[in-house]
Amino acid sequence: MSTSNTMFRRDGEGGIQVNSDRYLQCYLTLDGDWPLSLVSIHAQQRDPMFTSIQLFDIYFPDKSRAEFIEWRSHRLFSNWQDDIYSMSDEVFQFHWPMIAGALAEVDASS
Repeated sequence: MSTSNTMFRRDGEGGIQVNSDRYLQCYLTLDGDWPLSLVSIHAQQRDPMFTSIQLFDIYFPDKSRAEFIEWRSHRLFSNWQDDIYSMSDEVFQFHWPMIAGALAEVDASS
């Protein structure tokens, strides 16, 4: 396994492990040459729609209101470009579903 495109993340037990998740690997291969879908989503990231209960309910109809509050707070005060290095694919997809979808499309087309 090559480590040139590999970052590290905390393992939840005070240690560090290699983060080789799909979204991170796809993001690293883009090398700043973002597809239009990703540029569009990123440009509109501060729009209130991106932290709305309506968007949350579309992506996560079975989640609780407490989970919505945590999700919204994270999206308001965090940046997906930082999170992608430290989150598993599952956690990243929860917090940034539109970005994850755009990266999955890029990965599928390559």
